[in-house]
Amino acid sequence: MYSEWASLQDEIQCDKANQSVLHKFPTPVGTTVATSVVRHIAVSLSITANSQEPCQLDSDKEVKWAMEVLCYGLGLPLTELDTIKECVNVYCNWLTACMPPSPNQPPIPPPIRDDPDPYIQDMIHHLLNLFVPRPGSDVDSVRKQAVFCHRVLRQIQAIAKESTILSRESWETLLKFLLAANDSLLSPPLEKDDIGDQLCERVLSVLFEIWLLTCHKCFPSPSLWKTFRGMCISWRHHESLVVQWHKVNQALTAHVLSFTQGPDYPKLTLADDEAQLIPTAMTYDCIAQCWFRFLHIIQNPVDLCRPEIIGKTHKFMQAAMNSDTLIDPTQHECLQKLPVIFYKAMKGVSVMVNAFLGIPQTQNKYDEQLISSSSSNSKLTMPPTPPGQRKSSRPMSVFSSSNKGSSKPANTSVAVPKSNTPMMSSLIFYEPRQSLAPTRPKCDSILHLFGAWLFDAALARVKFHNCHRIVPDQGSIHSDRRSSSLTDSRRNSVTMDYHSDSALVCDNTYEMGRAEALGTLCRIFCAHKTGETILPVYYSRFYLAMYYGLQTSEEYLSGQVLASVLFNSCDILRVDLDGVLMLLPHILDAIQLVLNDLPNKYKSETNSTIEFRNVDLQKACINLLLTTLCLPLHFKDLTIRDIVSSTDTEVQLITFISLKKKIIDLIIGALRISSDSTNTQMLLGGLMLLVEDMAVCEAAEQTTFQPHDISQESENQVFSDNSQSSLKTSSSESSFKEGSYHRLGHQASDTDSAHGLFGEAVTLICHRLLSQWKTDLNSALAAMEILAGLAKLVISPPNLLMCKCTVKWICEFIVQQCNRPAPAHSKDLHSTIVAAFRCLSLWLVEHSRLLYDKECLHVVLEVVELGISGSKSQNRASDPPKYKQDKQRQPASKRVQEAAEGLLTCIIQHVGAFPPPCGPESLFSLLDEKSLLKYTKGNSCLPEHGSPFRYYVLENAIVVGLLEQPLGNIEDLLPTVTALIRGPFGRHAWVMQLRHSPRIKRGSSKSHLSDPDRPMPVENVGTHHSVKPRNFPESVDKVTATKAEKSIPTLESLVTDEKCPELNKLKSFIEKQDQFESQIGQKKQQEVKSMPFPNQDTECKPPKITEEFQAARLFLSHYGFLSLEALKEQSNTSLPPSLVTLDTTNPGLTNDLEMLDTITARDNDTVHVFYVKSGQRLAQDILRNVGSQRGIQGQFLEFLHSLGWPVDVQKHAGWTGHISTSWKISQPEDIQENAPRVGTGGSIYDGQQQVLYWADVSSEVAFIVPSLDNFHRLQNDGDKSPQLSVSTPSEGPGGTKPTTLSLERPLTEPRNKTMESPSSPHDAPAFRTRRFGRPSAVTIGPDTKIFVVWLENFEDHENFPTGDLLPMTSTGLEQYTATSSSSMRQDKDIFLIYIHALQNGLFRIHMEGNTGKISMAIPLVDGMVVSRRTLGSMVRQTAINIGRRKRLESDSYQPPHVRRKIKIQEIVDKYHLKMTESEFYTALFQDVHK
Repeated sequence: MYSEWASLQDEIQCDKANQSVLHKFPTPVGTTVATSVVRHIAVSLSITANSQEPCQLDSDKEVKWAMEVLCYGLGLPLTELDTIKECVNVYCNWLTACMPPSPNQPPIPPPIRDDPDPYIQDMIHHLLNLFVPRPGSDVDSVRKQAVFCHRVLRQIQAIAKESTILSRESWETLLKFLLAANDSLLSPPLEKDDIGDQLCERVLSVLFEIWLLTCHKCFPSPSLWKTFRGMCISWRHHESLVVQWHKVNQALTAHVLSFTQGPDYPKLTLADDEAQLIPTAMTYDCIAQCWFRFLHIIQNPVDLCRPEIIGKTHKFMQAAMNSDTLIDPTQHECLQKLPVIFYKAMKGVSVMVNAFLGIPQTQNKYDEQLISSSSSNSKLTMPPTPPGQRKSSRPMSVFSSSNKGSSKPANTSVAVPKSNTPMMSSLIFYEPRQSLAPTRPKCDSILHLFGAWLFDAALARVKFHNCHRIVPDQGSIHSDRRSSSLTDSRRNSVTMDYHSDSALVCDNTYEMGRAEALGTLCRIFCAHKTGETILPVYYSRFYLAMYYGLQTSEEYLSGQVLASVLFNSCDILRVDLDGVLMLLPHILDAIQLVLNDLPNKYKSETNSTIEFRNVDLQKACINLLLTTLCLPLHFKDLTIRDIVSSTDTEVQLITFISLKKKIIDLIIGALRISSDSTNTQMLLGGLMLLVEDMAVCEAAEQTTFQPHDISQESENQVFSDNSQSSLKTSSSESSFKEGSYHRLGHQASDTDSAHGLFGEAVTLICHRLLSQWKTDLNSALAAMEILAGLAKLVISPPNLLMCKCTVKWICEFIVQQCNRPAPAHSKDLHSTIVAAFRCLSLWLVEHSRLLYDKECLHVVLEVVELGISGSKSQNRASDPPKYKQDKQRQPASKRVQEAAEGLLTCIIQHVGAFPPPCGPESLFSLLDEKSLLKYTKGNSCLPEHGSPFRYYVLENAIVVGLLEQPLGNIEDLLPTVTALIRGPFGRHAWVMQLRHSPRIKRGSSKSHLSDPDRPMPVENVGTHHSVKPRNFPESVDKVTATKAEKSIPTLESLVTDEKCPELNKLKSFIEKQDQFESQIGQKKQQEVKSMPFPNQDTECKPPKITEEFQAARLFLSHYGFLSLEALKEQSNTSLPPSLVTLDTTNPGLTNDLEMLDTITARDNDTVHVFYVKSGQRLAQDILRNVGSQRGIQGQFLEFLHSLGWPVDVQKHAGWTGHISTSWKISQPEDIQENAPRVGTGGSIYDGQQQVLYWADVSSEVAFIVPSLDNFHRLQNDGDKSPQLSVSTPSEGPGGTKPTTLSLERPLTEPRNKTMESPSSPHDAPAFRTRRFGRPSAVTIGPDTKIFVVWLENFEDHENFPTGDLLPMTSTGLEQYTATSSSSMRQDKDIFLIYIHALQNGLFRIHMEGNTGKISMAIPLVDGMVVSRRTLGSMVRQTAINIGRRKRLESDSYQPPHVRRKIKIQEIVDKYHLKMTESEFYTALFQDVHK
């Protein structure tokens, strides 16, 4: 930089301008003259009191003579402090001549006052004598000398700031004076309490401050800059120099960034004193010049780790020659602070690099660390071993402060004691990774500035391998290392060596600075942008430094360096660095050391500080580990180049697939001992990715794992063991048939296959869940999410034993949680139980064969009973069962009871029957009233004056609609009823017939109801016996009559003679009648005998077959609902009777039933997918991308189809992403056939024609790709829709939101009024008349938005316009949530999953979203790198889990079946037709309209 300019260092050091004439005389003579004259001058100038004889210095000659005396007086020994003080006072007063006049200005000689500039230069030269050290002086005298120097420096500062008449010569004289003063004080080796120790910080701060001021007023010449730089070389053993250098660099860097990067670039926060260093009026060009020159003012800061360079100055040599004990100048005591000085220099470089990268800095963080000078009383004490031969015996001391088990002497355990290194914490305390500035400079630009220093510092004092060591020629390597530019630093070679002695051991004395340098390099390379190129020489030097930094062997290990690398390189494998995978084996070794080896080594230590440090370090390692999980199966047999291989060493071939076992062991081992909730969740997400990736890969390659025969094992063991022994249950030993890619160097074990890893993962998760995680909400939820994900994996062959164990363990977890003491019961506890019930239902649905096991079924139903009632019928098998009616219902909470009811319904309805015949799109029957009436024998639509259905409500929870008309396909004339049953868990359609004969293949019910005809008569009827029947038995005649029998007289005894004729007349009438009847009978018998057989008039005929029945009455009666008790009002409660009739004449009933049908039995989520091309920031540009397939990455379309399957919105019966088109029953006449769009980039799934859909038994998800058509339709609706209300703009993650649209139904609006959402389809208005526009039932819960954003350029996630795209993601449910207006939406309700395709074929994940008490959902973790085959599944699972966690966290959320039950109760309250028992039974026999 200054090679063409001459240095003024010799001129300044040999300058005689500070020599007086009195120096030619003996010392006593000069002292006597100076003492007398100075005293008289001071008195004459009225500086002291009682001035009697004023001294008149009126001429130039007089003034110069006096100044000769004052010059000599300033250099007097410290025994003459009074004279020195008076000299200082005189000169300080005379120096005010160049400052603006003031009222209290002391008298100044006229020559000086008239032309101060030449006198000022002479006085400045003379004042240098004051700063000359006086060897042999006592401490008090030195302190007083320092006070005088402070006053002079203050006066110099005042002149530089306030004077306006200084010439360029005066400014240069001022700078030369400060350089000479600093050189005289700081060049010698630092001695305690000498004048250099007292003034070091002050004299340096004044030098840097005035130099900056001079740059503004009179820019120094290149010779002065070269002199300044050259002199700093001999001052670098002072800590204050590095501190002051950092202050100035930080202040200048802040200003450089402000005008080079713009005002929006992250600010570099400065302390007050730093902010005042730079003059406010300094130009940008001047600031840039100063910044670059000050950056290199101490030349190569890496020399601070080389005592052999720092100690080879002239002053150090002189001190060594004058010392009796010091032989080698590099062993001087003051050089023992070089490790800390080196660290602070590297920390200063690190801060500047962070500023360029846009990482926000806070000055308070570095106040106590960087801005500390040697004036502090803490002095580093070092062992007597020379630094070049010193090695730390505990390189991992950064991870633990304990020294248990160490046999080394205490004085050699640590080179720099921790108590004296306050900067240590910045290395070992983990901080969350902060985002980088999107407009940051390229990596090459930063490396051009700082690369040479950082690469050298990262390898400081490192013992190299033979293949990396060369012998320097003529010492040129050191001279090259001191250069600051890239071209001076051997660009074409990465082989280097700082020590020619091959036997030298690794020196960790300077590991703090080395760690900071390597950590800074990691941050630079991790800031690599998409598509950015970095010079190969930088890659090679960085990978070499990383190789030595990642060493884990005791010979090369440096704990602080390794910690710094792990903390700062979390992104190194996910930013597309060329050749970075050659570091993979070494990264895994370092991760293994931290995650597995160290916790086992220090597991007995209970120091909370150590635990905190270890947790943070483990978090960094887990972040790094998550980027390696898919590499083995992705690259398989590809060989990793060994970074230490050479022609002299044997080549070590390592393939990616050979690292699979190690990665699996790492994540399982870390999960086994992890105690931090965040770390645990990250590890669980990684474990899920491992198992799924392996399972899908094996399925694709048809690799089958063959386990041992387990048929002989007793299945009773699965359920007979207790929680302790059951934890030992795992998949049996197995033999693995190696596939084409399983060329491993070790024997196959259980975890080498998806089958074995599945069993290991499930066992470990359940074990930790039952033992440690049950008290941690987030860990328990994460475990349930992973278990739910594992339940859906297709493992070949199925691990049935492990599935049974898993179900048992989940049940055991629920039992443990429910049985915890009452004080432990909280919302969090119940949330874990609810999540466990949901997870259990998924396992039973996916593995329905488990319920065929008697004991498994018993365990599950016991847990259901516990959840619903709060207790079991039998706590032990020997206990007598306690029946339902005898138990008091006390569930753990209402939420737990509802979850248990949901599981019970799932077992009854869906286990073994999912998906239903109509597909997974709907758990409901796809038949409703309109569909059924179309197939009845009669009308095909609902009449306006009433419905042909009878509606009843059973137990205040089930609405039964009964249709007595038979359907058209029913030919049997039997009592038939069609029932539409709407309950808490869905809508079901049943058709029932009352049959008295079984269904057979041939014949029908008519064959059983037809007349079989009379059989032909038979002539032989047998012998006819004439027998007179008796009214009483024969024994009655033998019974003796009693008087009572004669108490009633006979008729003859009562007839008198007068009445006798009348009696005879009556007898004759009777006889005649008897004769007449006998004649008629005989005549009739003759007629019958004469008539043919059979007689058609008297023949018995069967009754006519009935074609109309009161089937509804029969149904209710046969099922026991028509009892009087069911119709009576309950006396002690407000609940309606068990059987309630609904008023079918009320037209609102139909609308409310339709609203009930819109409450699905599953949770529904909506995920909006966006595609962002490189550099896009506008919402319209982003929406336009998916309109055409051109310009869209093919991986994006593949990813879309892995999320779900396409469905037609008009025909779809499930959730479509908007309430207006969801959960409908399509009618053929309503469907409009539209030509499908082709050649799109995903816009076909914008919700107008199609969406991507996925569902299981508990959730359904719609994936929508918004397009520009949606945007235009939203704008048009906003212009013409009177129902749209404008809400206040709010600030979103993507910036200021535009005016948003909300749909809020006024309270006075009728319930059946048609409403539309601005983003609902508008291409079929007739189709929406009945279905699409109907109002939905009120949905209460969190309004969570989930965005999946595909990024071509990863840096674009910083500028994603979330707020502008938010109106495009309306689902129609916003009006029914707690935050009904878009303006009330909080950032925490928006979750973003960013996906970026890496060049190696894998995908980087970035997640954003504020979380409350419940943390971010898994299995995806921020920073994870996933494979192509698992991307869609992992994104889908994470989106579903995000919705589930938000619903668990919400206080207003209710499960779907609870909301349906509440709606049914509302229907009962509104349409209950109250009747007496007689009126009810009468209505049963009345026909309804048909």
